[in-house]
Amino acid sequence: MNNGGSRGRRLKRQNSWLAWDSRITAPFIKLDLVIECRRLPKKDSFSNADAFCGIWEAPPGVLNNRDKQKVSQLPNKQEREIGRTEVVRENENPCFEHTFRLEFRFQEQQCYVIRVYNEDLRYATDLKEHDFIGGCVFTLGELIGSPGCAIAKPLQQGKAYTVLMGQEIVETREVLEFRFAAASLGSLDHKAKKQGVAQGVANTMSDFCQFYFRLEKLLEEDQSWTVVWKSEIQVDYSQTPTWQVARIPLQLLCDDKPTNPLKISVWEWNRITADEFIGFVETTVRDLVEQARRGIPVFDVMLEKKKLLGGTRLKKNGILKILKSNILTIPSMLQFLSGGCELDFMVAIDCTTANGDWREDKSLHYISDSWLNDYQAALIKVGSVFDGYGGEKGYIMWGYGGKLLGAASNSPSYFAMAENIRGADNLVKIYDKVFAADNKSLGMKEDGALRPIIEAAMFRATNRNKEGRQCYAVLVILTTGAISDVQDSIDTICAAADDSPLSIAVIGIGESDFVDAQKLVGGEDGKLHHSNGVPIARNIISFATMADFGGNARDCVGEVFQDVPEQFVQYFMQAGIKPLPPKAIPDFTYSEVFGKKKSSLSSSTTTSSSESVTSKTSKSKSSSSKSSKSKSKSSSDKSSSKKKKKDKDKERKSSSED
Repeated sequence: MNNGGSRGRRLKRQNSWLAWDSRITAPFIKLDLVIECRRLPKKDSFSNADAFCGIWEAPPGVLNNRDKQKVSQLPNKQEREIGRTEVVRENENPCFEHTFRLEFRFQEQQCYVIRVYNEDLRYATDLKEHDFIGGCVFTLGELIGSPGCAIAKPLQQGKAYTVLMGQEIVETREVLEFRFAAASLGSLDHKAKKQGVAQGVANTMSDFCQFYFRLEKLLEEDQSWTVVWKSEIQVDYSQTPTWQVARIPLQLLCDDKPTNPLKISVWEWNRITADEFIGFVETTVRDLVEQARRGIPVFDVMLEKKKLLGGTRLKKNGILKILKSNILTIPSMLQFLSGGCELDFMVAIDCTTANGDWREDKSLHYISDSWLNDYQAALIKVGSVFDGYGGEKGYIMWGYGGKLLGAASNSPSYFAMAENIRGADNLVKIYDKVFAADNKSLGMKEDGALRPIIEAAMFRATNRNKEGRQCYAVLVILTTGAISDVQDSIDTICAAADDSPLSIAVIGIGESDFVDAQKLVGGEDGKLHHSNGVPIARNIISFATMADFGGNARDCVGEVFQDVPEQFVQYFMQAGIKPLPPKAIPDFTYSEVFGKKKSSLSSSTTTSSSESVTSKTSKSKSSSSKSSKSKSKSSSDKSSSKKKKKDKDKERKSSSED
């Protein structure tokens, strides 16, 4: 995937006059995974476990129903091992010092498997030589979306469980803010002499220049230069252009290594012929920042020129001024989520007649027992991305361009299929229920208006972002391209970009040309404009079709979700909202992990003593009760014997009197 978003995929940006968008977020977030285990069972008779654990990356789609997935003792061929921890000896609650460096990509479902072993044969690398304790499955989205960026997972054997914690690498938040200017660029004179153009024509040409520059980094694999960013074109009449301020994350510029080589190449844009190369400057990010602290550094723009007898030599072809160059630290998406920011998800399904009758096999909504249609495939992949970020109220799914009897509706142009949905499987179940062949309550219309859906998403996102809470919403629209209110939808999108915490991802279903849907992304200049001519404040919408990816839902969903982290951070930065302090990591007690009451727990550390105390107290109570009973019995016996003796004495006295 390219670095400029979904619309850059459709444009030949290398030779285009469009500039690449500035970025303030890295393509992915780096974090260290810390692993702890608790209540590990004894595998040896006289000592606690000598535990170590390993982590494997599983391909997407392999681990379905991960909560019920039974982890095998040994990894399979589809899993890729990330690494193993050290061995912590004779400890039932080991905390491993070795961490694992992972890369979080929001647009992908990244599954990992944890396996815990008891070392049986020292220094053996074959896992068959060790005792398997247990394992668990988790996704990075589940870890990122949890409070404190920490989760606990049962090891599926006995009462043991593991605690996983993510620690973000702060360097991934660093962004280079810069502004360049140039002077004495001599490409036109060189071109005029080379082509034999008259000096008068050359002077006429030199009155109108269009310059831009590109940032390139050196790839370590093959030692080649690759373009990472392209500036806007500046029209200049004196060959001294000054470009606008831009921001690029260091991860994109130099792989978070400021000493890596960086090339700045200057070009002249031509509408008809190929762009003319002016020259280049080789430097590093650290050099740019350090020299900019002492003033305005000036670099020579060098151009390779062929010699008459072969070979090349460098020729000065202008100068490049560094007007501004400093490193900023921008909050990341992970920093907001760790502070309790919620991520809401909404989906809208196209129910227009452009899909065809859902009961016929030619329809895009036709449900088969042997294969998934594009709607079902997209819902599964979209839902799997958001599974780890479920808020308190769950997700909502709308249908537009149709009607459903008995459904809650706020507008004649859309209806609510279901609310408070959790999990990708439930999304598909609700979709299958609505578009079942025997469903007679569904009706389709010809017109599909998107404006009411976007307004409903704006209201939901804004309403949940009040009262000190932080929330960001993503609206996914699955459409055939039949949009009846294109300009009204564009105006609503521009309004949402001003003050709504919202991103919109449009996925095209079917084989239509999607002319109207492409208008929602931007015009010829690559930006969306309101009907009054004002450009959009920030880019919040992306578009891709299933047909462009050969029906591969995973790649299509990854394309439209690629810029969501950038849009997420841009909203909070423009609104002046800082991330909340990170939430404390939960204690993860046994009852919280396994969902049992404390009274039913049998902790090995406290239960034995408590049981002995209770047994002693019960014994003492029983003995005291027995003694009291024996005493009462003896006293009663004595009283009865005295009574009998008195009776006998009375009888004797009476007999003597007689």
